Amino acid sequence: MEKKGFWRNEWDLFLKDMQELGEFCLQPIEITVPWQKNDMQMLKPTNDEIAQKADVNDSMGFWQREWNLFKQDLNNIKEFLTQPVTFK
Repeated sequence: MEKKGFWRNEWDLFLKDMQELGEFCLQPIEITVPWQKNDMQMLKPTNDEIAQKADVNDSMGFWQREWNLFKQDLNNIKEFLTQPVTFK
């Protein structure tokens, strides 16, 4: 029973990672052109997001940090999918 529980947990974690990746990739974006008037607000990070992810001593900006976190998530997914499997 322990093996089934382990793989069930791993599958749930994988599905959670895929959901987070999907939510990241499916965020709404807006494409604007200079000749059209835009009354909508641009997507901007909240003050809490900036405070959590920004380090005043670090020269990396908020979106650079977001991009690096996204690449790290992709790397984690790759490592999970390419880990060796052993049968006992």
